Amino acid sequence: MTPNNPNQNIGVNTSPVGVMMAEDLVIDAMTTNDLPSVCEMVRRGIGSYEEAGNVLASTFRRLDKFGPIYESEGSIYFVARDRRNPNLILGGAGIGPLHGLSPLECLGEIRDLVVNPDSRGNGIGARLLKRCLDEAKMLGYQRIYLETTSQMEQARKLFIRNGFRAVTTGASKSGPSDSMPCYYLLESLS
Repeated sequence: MTPNNPNQNIGVNTSPVGVMMAEDLVIDAMTTNDLPSVCEMVRRGIGSYEEAGNVLASTFRRLDKFGPIYESEGSIYFVARDRRNPNLILGGAGIGPLHGLSPLECLGEIRDLVVNPDSRGNGIGARLLKRCLDEAKMLGYQRIYLETTSQMEQARKLFIRNGFRAVTTGASKSGPSDSMPCYYLLESLS
């Protein structure tokens, strides 16, 4: 199944609405009204994973300042929802400058890409990532960085399919641990 075919069923069961078609998936910028639901979705979405160093811990810390972070220059957070049930948030993802850098450095970061656990495996994450990459180009980012954990195998596969390469930093001689963060870089947004 490809999310590019609007007539194809993407298989998201959003009961009581039923199965959602690709054209029913809407991805828009987060609004102030979305903020409480988005923060709850992020908490629930990553709550089942072990914290891997600063990766997930930093996401939890960001929730206290989520709105202002994504209102800052060079940043935006997108929300995926079913057009037929717009109050139901299926997922979200953000883009912004790599922590501590100005957007003028042209190095962006995908952050807080989370799909509601009930909606995973249906192409929503791929559509959110594409929307973030398209926005990153418009914002002038030339390279994109992201972090995940080794437990997020489907996310890691998604990033590699979209041109990201793993960046290794000082893995132990015995190999990476299951809780070791995974770093990825997209060298060129072209």
